[in-house]
Amino acid sequence: MFSKTAIASVRSPSVTAGSNFRPVGDTLRFLRHGTIMLSLMTGAASVHADTVSINAFKDATIFGTSDGADTGNASGMGPGLFTGTDGQLNDKRSLVQFDLAAANIPAGSQIDNVTMSLSLGLVGGGAGVPQTVQLFDIAQTWSEGSSGSPTSSSLPGSGQGYPRGNGDSTWDYANYNSDPASAIKWQNGGSDLPGGNFSPIESASAAFTTFTPGSVHTWSSAAMAADVQDWLDNPSQNNGWLLKSDEEGVRQSLLGFWSQDGAMAAGDTALAPKLEIIYSPIPEPETYAMLFAGLGLLGWRMHRVKSELG
Repeated sequence: MFSKTAIASVRSPSVTAGSNFRPVGDTLRFLRHGTIMLSLMTGAASVHADTVSINAFKDATIFGTSDGADTGNASGMGPGLFTGTDGQLNDKRSLVQFDLAAANIPAGSQIDNVTMSLSLGLVGGGAGVPQTVQLFDIAQTWSEGSSGSPTSSSLPGSGQGYPRGNGDSTWDYANYNSDPASAIKWQNGGSDLPGGNFSPIESASAAFTTFTPGSVHTWSSAAMAADVQDWLDNPSQNNGWLLKSDEEGVRQSLLGFWSQDGAMAAGDTALAPKLEIIYSPIPEPETYAMLFAGLGLLGWRMHRVKSELG
């Protein structure tokens, strides 16, 4: 062991043994611990992204003739969601909407990423036409209707739709009614919009080059995330998306995906349209209060260390 004299000899000659000076090693340890503490406090104020998945709560198909007229059919509760063109050159577009309230996403959260999944159930002509199915933000409220009820548990034979009824969405109507005074057409600024009232700019697209019934296809993009962010912040703007093939007019470009009602009828809810949302909640105010209080304490302690170092 060192003697007291030896220990005294390693102290700075300008500082007495009774002073409040802390050795440099202690100071470095404090700074290191302070950095760790700051990191922990910053971590407390940050949040981890959460993921939620919800099935569609409303979907339908609308049907137009080769010359753009309403076929008079609808498919609110049919088993399939159809896009493209059939053998008679009739066009089909699908509508799908997700209830964000069911996702329980906290108000003010940031939507980081979204992915919509559909299960392919039918291919026109059996072989399929290479195409891109585009997704567009719908700009008008629409109704699902009950055409196609009771829902079939298979897609073949449902691609032409069913006679429209009150409350159905059709090629010309966002909400059809046999009483013209109660019917609501697809319109914007007083102009009729047969085929749906939707944004002219696509939110996402998915290319189809292989066609395997039962395969799952996805749509995901920054524009889709922006759509969902808008729906979260402004729930009245949530009218869902419209699906449209870029090969409308090409015979047998028809694709059929399982609808929510079809999935239930088939006894397999995994087939239903699904939306996965990744979001970051906004930290609670008390979390920020803890962070700022901790930063103030750390600043005061570092100022004291600086004073002790002279």
